[in-house]
Amino acid sequence: MENLDPKRSTAPDGTVYRVPDAAVIAAEFAEIARRAEGRRVVVVQGLGFVGSAVAAVVAAARDERGEPRYFVIGVDLPTPGGFWKIAKLNEGRVPFASPDAEFDRLVREAVCDTGNLRATACEEAYALADTIVIDVQLDVIDRAVQDHLEIDISMRSLEAAARAVARRMRPDALVLVETTVPFGTCERILLPALREERTRRGITEPLLLAHAYERVMPGPNYVNSIRRFWRTFAGLDAGSSERARAFLESFIDTAAWPLRELGDMASSELAKLLENSYRAANIAFIHEWTLLAEQAGIDLWSVVDSIRVRKGTHDNLRYPGFGVGGYCLTKDSLLAQWSLNHLGDSAHQLAVTLEALKINHTMPLHTLDLLRELAGGSLRGLKVLVCGVSYLADVGDTRHSPTEIFADALLEAGAQLVVHDPCVATWPERPSVALTADLRAAMEKAEAIVFATPHAEYRAQQPGAFPAQRCIVDANNVLTDATAAALHAGGARLLGVGKGHWRRRGYQGVGAPPPRGATRGGGAPAP
Repeated sequence: MENLDPKRSTAPDGTVYRVPDAAVIAAEFAEIARRAEGRRVVVVQGLGFVGSAVAAVVAAARDERGEPRYFVIGVDLPTPGGFWKIAKLNEGRVPFASPDAEFDRLVREAVCDTGNLRATACEEAYALADTIVIDVQLDVIDRAVQDHLEIDISMRSLEAAARAVARRMRPDALVLVETTVPFGTCERILLPALREERTRRGITEPLLLAHAYERVMPGPNYVNSIRRFWRTFAGLDAGSSERARAFLESFIDTAAWPLRELGDMASSELAKLLENSYRAANIAFIHEWTLLAEQAGIDLWSVVDSIRVRKGTHDNLRYPGFGVGGYCLTKDSLLAQWSLNHLGDSAHQLAVTLEALKINHTMPLHTLDLLRELAGGSLRGLKVLVCGVSYLADVGDTRHSPTEIFADALLEAGAQLVVHDPCVATWPERPSVALTADLRAAMEKAEAIVFATPHAEYRAQQPGAFPAQRCIVDANNVLTDATAAALHAGGARLLGVGKGHWRRRGYQGVGAPPPRGATRGGGAPAP
């Protein structure tokens, strides 16, 4: 059952922290303020997947003497959903499970060795900052809308976050917005709010404001997606741009990954939305061809591999898959459409872009169809093990995972569901779904297995690890052709997303012999 105690904050790994009261927060912050004296201070507002990584990378920046360039303070809310991130960082631990050992090292070093990274829930931190980086979330109320006029985005939390900054910030501090926002947000929503709060305080100095969208990629290159990757930015004016450039250059390897400055903040905001919408449309496009390839008996994975050799034009062609998840690709197109209708006063519709989102939202239901076919038409009472809750391989990120859609559909069809994920201890979005840590035992009990996320643990499974006579759907290219052949020879029935050649070889049937040349542990079977 979901935790409803407002004083308990539960991390994804199951660790429970007690949310402190205001007096405790203030006392702890007094020590942070003392340690920040005489230092250049950067405050990161929001310690989610982006903010916590940005805080660690900025804390790792060094000056000409090899000393930490900044004292970094991470700020989040003293709530059940926010405090555990503060607690984890202050223990010298990365808040989220990550395969990037460098992320762990940077946090441990900054907290435990150099002592130049601390986290707090105290808003007084903004008063200490030379630079304030806004990394709070901005979400869409319903990501599955059918009509573009139904898109609902509440700007209240983002505006409130900006006002909290303005109530405390120094007049000469730079506010750098990294949050993905509808284009026009910085100038038309955040700028008036910031100026209003500063005016109430009697501040007359020009506001320094810039937007620099992040390209953070949780995974093995988590850290390098921040400090060794291209960044785009734009400032409110020349002074803002100059300060933003200097700050970004202080922790990004811009000699190898040069900055790109655009003419205004709206252009920078739009660039992030276009970037992610392009990727989402690419995924929707390949899903259409996935269905074609399966019907034609073709291995689309190998086809895409053969096309991606064309570097510069086709090497970003997507692969087939289970579905689209994560915080960005499932919403950013909606932010763009909302901008047109609410900030741009335009009736124009991004028809292709929004249709791609609809296709991506229903992608997991194709895997459901494949499972239903293997099960003989009905899923009622079927014991199904879904392998993978996170939307990304070897990362514990369950936000808007396509497994949500799949699990909901399975339960609605009357199936009995158990979920396993080596990177996830709890599933906040579906707390009522059983999450097991014992993969082998779960496989033994299951009548059907669905590979939703290509975690390394799943890829390492040998044919002998699977019980015989199971329905298996590989939705993310977890199983090799050799493993599939061996499993089918042992009595399993298999289908795979984009693996039309498995259908052609008869793997969906019961008791069919393996293809000529196939062995239980050997090389790939003959076509």
